[in-house]
Amino acid sequence: MVTIKRKSVLRFFIFSAIVLIFIHIVIAVKYYIVGDPDKFDFIPMFDLDREQNIPTLFSSLLFIFNALFFWLLGKYRQDERKYWYGLAGVFAFLSFDESATIHEKLGDLTEQFVDASGILYYPWVISYSLLVLLLVVLYFRFFYHMPKKLFHRFVLAAVIFLTGAVGFELLGAQEADLYGTDSPLYTIYYTIEESLEMFGLIYLMGILLDMLDGKQILFSSAHR
Repeated sequence: MVTIKRKSVLRFFIFSAIVLIFIHIVIAVKYYIVGDPDKFDFIPMFDLDREQNIPTLFSSLLFIFNALFFWLLGKYRQDERKYWYGLAGVFAFLSFDESATIHEKLGDLTEQFVDASGILYYPWVISYSLLVLLLVVLYFRFFYHMPKKLFHRFVLAAVIFLTGAVGFELLGAQEADLYGTDSPLYTIYYTIEESLEMFGLIYLMGILLDMLDGKQILFSSAHR
């Protein structure tokens, strides 16, 4: 039997997120001070805006761990199983998307039907925003009938994540359309965007671990 200690898990992910964000910021600042891209071949490894690198792998892990915890909730809350298993599937897909960049391919398809400029410079946001709205419709009553404190925690996790994934994504898209992706303001926008996404997922992980407290597999209540 594998034991997961809540504090240890959260500390690991929080520390890792802070380290990755700090490295990215240091590299970004030096990049703009030096102004010579040829001296920064290692940037793609830690750039929060790049795909298939270390931050992307970390984000994929955040999604897949949340998917695992949703699945475990479904196993132990059998009367609610379909809801938790559904969320496990959504987060497993999003984990895969982080590494496979499905959203970018979907954006290329969406671009054929919309004017990909301004805040819609990255048109994949349209498709994924519709997915979020669908989930809200399907899950609102389920979450709303939870204890109010728990409901508010889930709402806060969603707000943190979506402020980055949608809010700052739209701001960054407009900046990229006007001034390109080398703009310092664009770098600020996507740094905040990715940071909020990471911490939103970590906060969600904490909620799910609290809900799993007392279950007899894969968990230790050593956080008390």
